[in-house]
Amino acid sequence: MPLEQSLSWLPDKALAFVRSFFQRPLDPSLPTPPRTVAVGRPSQRSILKHRSEKEHLADIAPHSVRDAPLPSFDPGIFDNEMRKLRLYYTIDPRNPSLVRAPEGDIVEGTYMGTQQTFASLFDVLGIEPTLPRHAGLEEQKKLYQYSAYPTNADGTPANYPPHLQHVPQDQDVNILKIFNAIGVIEMQVLLQKITPDEDGFLGRTREWFLEKARAAAFGGDPESGITIQDVVDYNKYHRKFGTDITGGGNIGLLDDWYGDRRFADQQFTGTNPTTITNATPGWILEFAEAAKAGNYRQWAAVLAKADAKSLFVQDGSYFRRAVGVSDARATLHHKQPGSADCWTVGAVSLFQLHEDGKLHPIAICIDYKGAMAESVTVFNRRLTPNDSVRGEKTDWPWRYAKTCAQVTDWMRHELAVHLTLSHFVEEAIIVATNRAIPMDHPVYRLLYPHWYKTLSLNAAGRATLVPQVMVDLVGISPDQCYSFLRDAYDTYDFVGSYVPNDLSRRGFPPTQDGLNHPRYKNYPYAKNVLALWTALRTYVKSILQVPFPTDACVVADDAVQAWAAEVQTAAGMPSFPALQTVDALADAVTMCIHIASPFHSAVNYLQNFYQVFVIAKPPALCSAPPPTLAQLRRYAEPDLVAALPIHRQRQWLLAAQVPWLLSFRVEPDRSLLNYAASEWHVYRHKTGEGDAVVRDASERLYGELRALQKRFYWNSRAMDAGSVPYMVLDPGVTAVSILI
Repeated sequence: MPLEQSLSWLPDKALAFVRSFFQRPLDPSLPTPPRTVAVGRPSQRSILKHRSEKEHLADIAPHSVRDAPLPSFDPGIFDNEMRKLRLYYTIDPRNPSLVRAPEGDIVEGTYMGTQQTFASLFDVLGIEPTLPRHAGLEEQKKLYQYSAYPTNADGTPANYPPHLQHVPQDQDVNILKIFNAIGVIEMQVLLQKITPDEDGFLGRTREWFLEKARAAAFGGDPESGITIQDVVDYNKYHRKFGTDITGGGNIGLLDDWYGDRRFADQQFTGTNPTTITNATPGWILEFAEAAKAGNYRQWAAVLAKADAKSLFVQDGSYFRRAVGVSDARATLHHKQPGSADCWTVGAVSLFQLHEDGKLHPIAICIDYKGAMAESVTVFNRRLTPNDSVRGEKTDWPWRYAKTCAQVTDWMRHELAVHLTLSHFVEEAIIVATNRAIPMDHPVYRLLYPHWYKTLSLNAAGRATLVPQVMVDLVGISPDQCYSFLRDAYDTYDFVGSYVPNDLSRRGFPPTQDGLNHPRYKNYPYAKNVLALWTALRTYVKSILQVPFPTDACVVADDAVQAWAAEVQTAAGMPSFPALQTVDALADAVTMCIHIASPFHSAVNYLQNFYQVFVIAKPPALCSAPPPTLAQLRRYAEPDLVAALPIHRQRQWLLAAQVPWLLSFRVEPDRSLLNYAASEWHVYRHKTGEGDAVVRDASERLYGELRALQKRFYWNSRAMDAGSVPYMVLDPGVTAVSILI
């Protein structure tokens, strides 16, 4: 009998003590971190521990905005004020290098190295200038032009949703050529240097895994080769330093990282807490039939009695349609030149939300092929969250199914939710706003601070992130990848995505009172994002009611009406609302801010924690999925290992590096709190018409955001014991714009 089973009756502490005599030490040839680093290394205990209330309260913003530290003015607020005071450059639309000096004391600056980055290129063109500049609406229309969509001039499908053409059409093409050569090609070379073609791991990493394989061959399990535990052990001592909100920890440091509890928790507090949706009667019926077909009689009985409102799905069934594959049974597979074969799957996962707030995975269709009868669907051995977890670690078919679900969510999150519905949707609105609304218009002034550096960041993403990284990670071709992006954009419902509307359509209460039910205690994203929406909308409406005291004023405003038409048509977003009332305008402006700030922060800044430990959430499968349930039921650990990028250096490095780079903690002067404090400081002594309204509104916003720092702490503490703290939407760390 194995040691673990023979000692399973011991209490946990006694069992841990006995285990310590039998555990093998780590390979002594591996580098050992110095003692000072080891002390600060994240552990399971430190990751799961909330700070005390006293520690948290000591770090939140001061009670009064008057006492708030101002590390620097929010750049958007600063630029707005410079324009209002006419302390800005005026650009020559025919030659951006020629400017008229401001009426104040600011003198023309010199910009060096404009060919090196998108930011400096946009600076020269006046799109995202370092110092504020002013351009009339006609000049803005020439500068801000949309890319062709949905097809290019030659009739081929556009790769990306409508976005800014980096260089206005009347500009000398040499700038773009210089930029391409120095920016894009340089990045391509860099990527090639740090991520060579697939040839297994190299260096100390290769030595570690080869030593593990040799050890297994001489005294362990020679048929198994490298095990999952080897990767877990390696993760404990070989990680990048922490730059993110979680201090460099990752899910692989938790003992139960592979378990049902962590898998379920991620649907509510992971990188993508935005797509879990109440199961339709059709899904419930298909899963019930799959339970009967697979002889899961207990689950068939449970589903027959379950309250439909308690059943939720993560639905990847649309993947084949989204990538342009008409054959519902086709395998989604691709091999990028210089890389290795990859597969992706459109998994559908079924969960049950219990009355005590515990979310439990019921079943996973590992790749939906038009009907569940044509697909492979496996059910959980554990019927409830309270069932024993003793067999979880070695339930390889179920662990493989959860890996398939994570592959589906990786692709949906990165390409659709994060890249398209955040970055690209916001960019389309930025371009439309600059083409339709003058810079001195109240709507423009409200939105401008939430665009800080977003355009240059997106341009870099289109030049490098997607064509050089994403297509090398996912199991679909580049053309299919672009089709997936277009599908996410074309099916986007702007009004339906307002936070209250989104919660309702996904089967959750759209009110704080409703979300305070114990059933939702483990879904702090819903509570927090609704609270931020309410605070931002109150602020936005109070500002808009000065220039728009009545609905008739909104209808009569040519700029507002032109804006709505521009987004609906040129931006290709017909779900953008007709703006006929003050409330409709307030909702639309709030949504634009929400996308850039709370929404993007929620889906961006936890990527390092959940994705840098690549086997917990891989971007693709490295072996073909099993075609039958019988084959999946025979899966063992080597089958799961074969599906993971453990032996693939390029894929592993890219999959780990991207979330690390995208999760850098927001600087305090780029947070929502600093935005509110900056605006109050600008208006605190002003006496002009409407200035008092802005001052009071920004002070109220600051106060509400500060109060939310406390509430979000308690929302996190209210989750079940052992939950990963959820503080990503703390207004002190929530970015004011899409910064990264």
